[in-house]
Amino acid sequence: MTDDEIEIPAAPAATPTGRVTPVAPVWHTAVFVAILLGLAALQGQPQLAGRADRLPSRITLYAFTLGYEFFLLGYVWLFGLKLYKVPLPEIIGGKWRRWGDFWRDVGIALLFWLVVGAVLATLSFSLRFSGMEAAKFMLPETAREVAVFVLLALTAGFCEEVIFRGYLQRQFTAWTGNVSAGVVLQAVVFGAAHLYQGVKGVIVITIYGAMFGILAAMRKSLRPVIMQHSAQDAFSGIAGIFLKKYHYLQMLKF
Repeated sequence: MTDDEIEIPAAPAATPTGRVTPVAPVWHTAVFVAILLGLAALQGQPQLAGRADRLPSRITLYAFTLGYEFFLLGYVWLFGLKLYKVPLPEIIGGKWRRWGDFWRDVGIALLFWLVVGAVLATLSFSLRFSGMEAAKFMLPETAREVAVFVLLALTAGFCEEVIFRGYLQRQFTAWTGNVSAGVVLQAVVFGAAHLYQGVKGVIVITIYGAMFGILAAMRKSLRPVIMQHSAQDAFSGIAGIFLKKYHYLQMLKF
């Protein structure tokens, strides 16, 4: 090399486009999963379920559940995403630039609901599991309870999709380098977070969570899954009122 020549260092290898990166530290996710599983195990204690079933009004229970949902979302957002400077819209994904975009997601959510309904019905029949029965202590009975329950359903649909299909699925996908692994792992955690519904409930909800994860990965957006999750939760609560009344009328006949 002559004096006039300048050695230019080789440029570092470019990061492949589309590569999924973590959105929070490892410790943050480990603590989060520990909190989820610990509270799920606590909820599964028979004495707690019995007390909830004897409440004169479920509004207090709904208020605590709302607080729990916001607590989990706050932990993920404030102590995880903000550390890595990841905005919440990036986790949600997708954009509605025109009305057509919105209605397309509505259509996808409705089609997905039909598929989910068929799968859940088949699983429930095969396992002889009733989600309504497992969560009957949560079902509203009065008009006021229905109003708060619908608010809870909308909140849970948003918070849980951001947490599981947004935050956790992206973390697991980034760590494993595999989208399918990310979908499966977040679904397992999602199912385990519903331990209070029993082993059969965990199986059904794990598969339910995997279906959400597949749609979120395909759409690269949480918008249709948030819609479907919120609508299904709200519908389950309203349908629960009629099922309870029907069950009561059936009992009066004997």
